[in-house]
Amino acid sequence: MEITFLGTAAAEGYPAPFCRCENCEEARRRKGRSLRLRSSLLINNDLLIDFSDIIAASSFYGVDLSRVETLLVTHPHPDHLYAEQFFLHAYPFARTDVPVLDVYGSRETIDLIPERCETLLDRCKVELNVVQAGDSWTKGRYQFHSFRATHGTTEPLLYAVDDGERSLLYSTDTGRYQPETWAAIKMHTYDIVIMDETMGTIPTDDTSSHMGIDAVVAYRQAFEVEGLLRPGARFIAHHFSHGANPCYEQLVEMLEPHGVDVAYDSWRLKI
Repeated sequence: MEITFLGTAAAEGYPAPFCRCENCEEARRRKGRSLRLRSSLLINNDLLIDFSDIIAASSFYGVDLSRVETLLVTHPHPDHLYAEQFFLHAYPFARTDVPVLDVYGSRETIDLIPERCETLLDRCKVELNVVQAGDSWTKGRYQFHSFRATHGTTEPLLYAVDDGERSLLYSTDTGRYQPETWAAIKMHTYDIVIMDETMGTIPTDDTSSHMGIDAVVAYRQAFEVEGLLRPGARFIAHHFSHGANPCYEQLVEMLEPHGVDVAYDSWRLKI
């Protein structure tokens, strides 16, 4: 399995466009891995999770999305579902013969797509599929499982993806797991865990809709104790907000001693 981080920031990007805080100014000065688009992930070359700053990612990072056949949407917030840009999948914006794009998401997510996309979806070669927490399904080489996130929409979802060789958990825009979610996650083992770390150094608790360093480190330990990490597994933090997350190098110093890698835009990782 090969994954490419197309974006690793929270909703405002990093640096935030209208902010001159210490972190944003330092990111502008450093550039490199401290500059982040909004979060999205490409798996192999045919599976995309969330639909955010794909134009910028394709241009900046040399990423070709023409073979993507499946899109998993975690929830309908616009930094994860920018449905207006489905027109890019239609001729003449795509002059390549692209495959039909199967989109999966909760009922709330799927119902919003036709409202946001002005171009007819059949013209865009987009098919909509409703899933809910607890569902499992197969498409091509992939086995999918969906779990309920702890976030501010009707049914935000997390996804596990298995391509027949490796297994990945994509856990973004969620606070600490509800008991039923944690029980479902523990039914699988993983080669890669990618976890929300929006809140940085701000303490979080069971009422939070995002995680911070405290929760990420705690879950890294819990995944290991529960035997959920396969040999050589990577545990990766992403979805960083500028408010309480310093620039890339400082985050590495804070998280790597706990066995947590820090994601950055354009990172291609083969497991």
